[in-house]
Amino acid sequence: MEFYSLQEYYTFTKGVVYLLMGGILVGATLYWQFLLGGNKKDD
Repeated sequence: MEFYSLQEYYTFTKGVVYLLMGGILVGATLYWQFLLGGNKKDD
């Protein structure tokens, strides 16, 4: 990827960071649900 100005670079990196943060938030939520849902007992 080629950047022609510092503003383009900052905008691109900011967008990538937002995507990573969203992915981490969804992944942490799914992992938390996996941890809490794995201890079911049949009576």
